[in-house]
Amino acid sequence: MVTGATFALWLSLYFYVPFLPLRALDLGASNTMVGAVIAAYAIAQVGLRIPIGVGADLLGRRRPFALIALAASALGALWLAVSPSPWSLFLARALTGVAGAGWVAVSVLYASYFSEAETGRAMSRIMAVNAIGLVLATFVGGLLADALDPLATFYAGVVVGGIGVGMLLLAPEPPLERSQRYSQATFWEVARTPLLLTVSAIGIAVQFVSFATSFGFIPVYAERIGASSAAIGNLTTVMFATSVAGTIGAPWLARRVGYSAALGIGAAAIALSVGVVPLLDSVWALGASQALGGLGRGGMNALLITLSVLAVAPAQRATAMGVYQALYAIGMLSGPIVSGIVVDQTSIEAVFVLSAAVSVLGGAIALTARMPAAEV
Repeated sequence: MVTGATFALWLSLYFYVPFLPLRALDLGASNTMVGAVIAAYAIAQVGLRIPIGVGADLLGRRRPFALIALAASALGALWLAVSPSPWSLFLARALTGVAGAGWVAVSVLYASYFSEAETGRAMSRIMAVNAIGLVLATFVGGLLADALDPLATFYAGVVVGGIGVGMLLLAPEPPLERSQRYSQATFWEVARTPLLLTVSAIGIAVQFVSFATSFGFIPVYAERIGASSAAIGNLTTVMFATSVAGTIGAPWLARRVGYSAALGIGAAAIALSVGVVPLLDSVWALGASQALGGLGRGGMNALLITLSVLAVAPAQRATAMGVYQALYAIGMLSGPIVSGIVVDQTSIEAVFVLSAAVSVLGGAIALTARMPAAEV
């Protein structure tokens, strides 16, 4: 049931993502405001992910927070559908960010069904569920937009989010075993863990690029070179489809070359995929670049989320996940805001050059950092 609810969460949140920038433009938003609308998704995540993680560890329960996430996803999608202005769209997108913040509880709830030795594989599985959900969401969203109207993708998010709430209500929650009492000192011990801070810094770079390009100005660029609504949805689908392969293949690659090298390879793939965009004038070529970027992002996200929970004891994992996801949400927030300003002040092409540089920086951090040995 938790697997199904996770699947529903990401369907609900991503049916409409390829069309959100275009809806903002249709409502009269400037490029800077488009960036702000996209960034609104990260506001709640920066502010709520640590409290959710700490609260889940303090209570010893993750399911209540996961239920709030599914409900916020459905309500946020409905608000986006009926928003009459860019500012209303901004506030609605912020509500869906509450759902995104709940990923802390959902992912750790899933991991709680597995033993310590199975943590790496469990996190890879739930990331694969995440990635497959995103593939299906954007593919079906493209079909809905083409057959009906882009607005239909928002209403689809409402329906599926509600289904996810029902599934999660039927899921049992394993008891959390504690070896010590949770305290403020526990939080700061977790928050200062060197490995957790390192993977969070890399995560900031990955999310900056994703939200500046694939969830930001790739759809706008695609429309400029003649892509239809279905093609715009398919571009995002292609990126998510290859991210599934990256997610599944990441543990295998890490076992052979180590976490640092595997993360460096992923960062190089992302940098190349966004750096070439200004040279492309065909939707097919843009799709190929998105496929390469998805492969890199899927692999990096799977490895980073695994490292974030391996950095601490099981009873502290929701806190660690909250810290990791709150910090990488800085990239989700800054990516679209910075890129929107860059487009208004210079050109859309400059966003992709900037994103390539940020990805290279993330790869450099990974290659120079001390990482644990990968599971064999």
